[in-house]
Amino acid sequence: MSQQSIDRAENHDNNGKSNIVANLDSPNLSFEDDIPEENKKGNGLILGILIGIIGTMIGLKIVNGNPTPETTPVSSPLVTETINTNQTISTTTAQIKQIDRKIEVTGTVSPYELIPVMSQSSNLQIKEILVDEGDMVTQGQILIRLDDTILQAELKQAQAGVVQAQARLAEVKAGTRKEELQRANENVNFAQADLLQAESDLQLARTKLARNKQLEAEGAIPRDRLDELINDESTKKFNVTKNQARFREAKQRLAELQKGEREEVIAQAEASLVEAQTRVKLVEARLKDTIIQSPVNGKIAERNARVGDVTSSFNDRKLFTIIEEGRLELQVKVPENQLKEIASGQKVLISSSANPNLQLTGIVREINPIIDEQSRQGIVKVDLPDNNNLKSGMFVQTSIITNTKSSLTVPMSAVLPQRDSTGVVYIVKPDNTVKMQQVSLGEIINNQDIIIVSGLNVGDVIALKGVNYLQDGSKISIENDQ
Repeated sequence: MSQQSIDRAENHDNNGKSNIVANLDSPNLSFEDDIPEENKKGNGLILGILIGIIGTMIGLKIVNGNPTPETTPVSSPLVTETINTNQTISTTTAQIKQIDRKIEVTGTVSPYELIPVMSQSSNLQIKEILVDEGDMVTQGQILIRLDDTILQAELKQAQAGVVQAQARLAEVKAGTRKEELQRANENVNFAQADLLQAESDLQLARTKLARNKQLEAEGAIPRDRLDELINDESTKKFNVTKNQARFREAKQRLAELQKGEREEVIAQAEASLVEAQTRVKLVEARLKDTIIQSPVNGKIAERNARVGDVTSSFNDRKLFTIIEEGRLELQVKVPENQLKEIASGQKVLISSSANPNLQLTGIVREINPIIDEQSRQGIVKVDLPDNNNLKSGMFVQTSIITNTKSSLTVPMSAVLPQRDSTGVVYIVKPDNTVKMQQVSLGEIINNQDIIIVSGLNVGDVIALKGVNYLQDGSKISIENDQ
């Protein structure tokens, strides 16, 4: 054999950190020329030994090229992976974003106001039901009709009782003789006429007196004449007073005669009439209760009534339950130590694992002042928008946004996390090289971005795609700016 070359290469790749290649080229060997003929018989043995020595040397070279675990240096937290130059990367920019501070809790959809509907009548059969669960109803809308046959008969009987009582009262009041009533009525008329005459005479006397007072002052008549007129005016005034009394007595007598002599009988007849009229009103009220109406605008949440049931069986339970205005609210249980961060008016993001399409925003309305002694939680009530997908009793996930702040953020994929809440990013320089930069990390946002507490400025361009294969000073080619 004129030439023997033995090449051995071992590539050791741990995420692109190192490549080890060992090449051994042996010199030209000519065993046929250097070994005497008599020793050619041992050529095979000598060749085997030589190959073994060469193999041993290659093995030692390979071993010496990889440090043992005891001699491997500890890498700094900022040491990154060795890469090939001219790495193609994409970039992104450090930006200020509005970050919502949230409290993640669960809640239950509940009626804002639950109105029970019950029957006021007993022992009446349900004849007709006009609505069902899920129906929207308006205030005053008829929900149920009860059988009113018996009550209609009772109403007619009560109305007949009123007619009888009225006739009885009229009969009792008409008991006074007609002649007495006629005489009393005439006396009233006479007394009234006398009174009118007396009042007229008084008016005339006063007029004369006033006129003669002026004449007496002028000396046209003597004083005696004026005194006579004064005395006449006084007499006329007395006559008016006397006739007024007579007129009152005449009217009182007429009223007594009209009332009749047996007052206790009349009182009894009048009481009977009132009782009959009251009975009619009671029956009418019971008839009105056979029409069961909705007390509010709302949505039928529950129906317990069935046609044929007797209302006495509903004394301890409801015919219907109505959600007033169909309005729902969200009741969220929040740990006591987080309640201080919540206030009325805060936004609440609502979702459901059972319905991925349910994405709503509610508003905190109030916080229940009572804390549950067992769970140490308080109830936060949230106003909900109208949505047909919301059902009372639904279990939902919520995020209560307690505040919003501005923070510097970058995509998570642009950061190589290190120890002690730090990370490494690569800032792209104008000469198409990168500079390794240590940053302090904050909160992760929506599993996409991460807050940079320090180490970057707004607008810094950093590597995004390919960051795992960069090192400080690497030459790069930019694939796409973001």
